[in-house]
Amino acid sequence: MFSTGPQSEAVKLSGGTPETVTFVYGDSEGNLIIESYDHSSQAEGVFGNDVAFLMHIAAEHKLRIWALLRGAGRSPSSGSDAELFTALQERFGDYYEVQRWLDANGIPYRKEFDGRA
Repeated sequence: MFSTGPQSEAVKLSGGTPETVTFVYGDSEGNLIIESYDHSSQAEGVFGNDVAFLMHIAAEHKLRIWALLRGAGRSPSSGSDAELFTALQERFGDYYEVQRWLDANGIPYRKEFDGRA
C-alpha cells in the first residue's frame, strides 16, 4: 500500500527545543525514519559536534501506524508516504513524542545514534 521506491521527501515536526529538529522520511527500502538532529552547545560539548538520533521502523508497520493515527478501517487515500508523513507531522511535535507513542502501541523500531551528524 505505501510506497517502497526512492526516498521520500522529509517533513519537519514542529516541536522540540530551538536547538533540535525532528524529521520524518523514508529510505529506499520503504522503511520509516524518525530523526532528531541536535545542534546544541551541549551536544557540541559532549560529542564535539552535532549529533542525530534515529528510529528505523520497518515498512511492514506503516499500515498499522496509519490505522492507529487515523482509525481502523480508514485507508490512506493515496497510499503515499507523503500522506503518512503528514499524519505524523499533524500528531507529533518531536522525536520523543513519536518514540513514546510507538512504545505505548508496541510498534518495534531500531535505534541508531550518529555522533558525527
